[in-house]
Amino acid sequence: MGRAAEEIIIALNGTSPFYDSLIQWKYGPYDVLNDNVFPYPFSREKIKVGLTAFTDWTQPNSSAFYCYEYVTNEYGLDDYEFVPRNILPDKDADEWDSTLNAVYFTAIDKKLHWNFDTNVIVFMSNNKWKFAEDANPSRGEEYKLPHPDGIYSDNPCEQGPVSTKMLFDTLEKWKVLLIGLLTPKIYSEYRNFFKSAKTPNNYHMLEINGTDETTAAGIADMVMPIIRERVCTCVIHYEFALIIDSTQTFTEEFQRQWNSPKQRYLDLAMRKTTFIVDKILKEDPKAKLHLTTFGDYPTVENHNINATYCYRYELTTSENKTFLAAVKGVDSTYGGRDEHESSLTALLYTAREPQIKWSKDAKNLVKIIAIASDAFWKSYNYWDKPVNPGPEYSYPVGPTGQYGNCSHRPPTTGDVLQTLAKENFYLLPIIYGDNSSDLWKEALSSAMDGKYYMEIEPPYRFDLLKEVINRWANESCKG
Repeated sequence: MGRAAEEIIIALNGTSPFYDSLIQWKYGPYDVLNDNVFPYPFSREKIKVGLTAFTDWTQPNSSAFYCYEYVTNEYGLDDYEFVPRNILPDKDADEWDSTLNAVYFTAIDKKLHWNFDTNVIVFMSNNKWKFAEDANPSRGEEYKLPHPDGIYSDNPCEQGPVSTKMLFDTLEKWKVLLIGLLTPKIYSEYRNFFKSAKTPNNYHMLEINGTDETTAAGIADMVMPIIRERVCTCVIHYEFALIIDSTQTFTEEFQRQWNSPKQRYLDLAMRKTTFIVDKILKEDPKAKLHLTTFGDYPTVENHNINATYCYRYELTTSENKTFLAAVKGVDSTYGGRDEHESSLTALLYTAREPQIKWSKDAKNLVKIIAIASDAFWKSYNYWDKPVNPGPEYSYPVGPTGQYGNCSHRPPTTGDVLQTLAKENFYLLPIIYGDNSSDLWKEALSSAMDGKYYMEIEPPYRFDLLKEVINRWANESCKG
């Protein structure tokens, strides 16, 4: 995950054969950008996608042609509302188009937002380009019109083909990243067209196979790596630990609601775990994934002296399949007869686990601990000790905010949450059961505001979770 520039706009130019198919980019290029570049998908101030269109200057018997037209500056090609007018066949009469004038007028159009950190124009072309110095053997009346002079005009088609100098100077002025998608018919002729520009690395001419739906479906994968390289200025590293509740109520099948099938909370948590792990390894393939588990304090009074443990380190890996298999295969333990478990102890010991070797103050690092459970924690706070506390509450106090073992009494909530905050951890509680969820939220809302994320489990989608992790990554980049 890289940190994107603060604001982005893309103006899409193209001839008609692409339009209908391009809308099938999920829900349009706007969503492609949201999913691939910036961590605030619903912020209009961060990403704007403009749309302009062109065909050519008006020709005899084709009065509907236009050399340039502004369409929208917010959600370009988001749906069929923004499909440019005048759907045309692949070819017009002379097979030369106003492509470069459309690029030029897109770059200076006042209705578009060109004052952002990153400005991108993507254009698509199937015919040769008209410009002041071109070799068009059949020059029409448009060549007799005044050439563009760098000043915005409300009547762009009353100007003739732009000169290469004016085009290059304009694109350089606005620091435009220009991406051209050219069909095989013209690619070889124009692939080096912008090599003489002042900053040739700002210009990328790519070959596309044609103007069909299959080609259009692959355009996002061609364009997004170029945009990401420009706007993602920070390489993020992740360290991730998952803590699993190994007690029977979490790892075994129970009927959770009347007239509902039996299910394991662990299976429900696997969906979210898989999403998190896939996302992390996609953005940081060398990220370390740690697994720890907990049950409860083993005591005679709780009838689990030989059947559980308060905390255990399991493994560290960077392999997706290895990690997910270990999570799915967590052994069931007996949590005992009391209501709460040793999850707070597991949080502290995971954060301080000697075998994990968490990084300290590393640049561009996001440290996340997720914990999956269906119960609230045991702590030594006087206000939430049970009425008849077990013997673990009489155990000797462990090192404050440090690693210990199950012979130490439960830590206090404040010590653990302060340790997580001090070590710059982000927390993802995956908590099942309404009462338990409420207790977790109440405890975390003031102590870890902005440093944790909880939602009703299981969620239908993971869009909000993705936003949160992206935001944490962005915060890490900003330092």
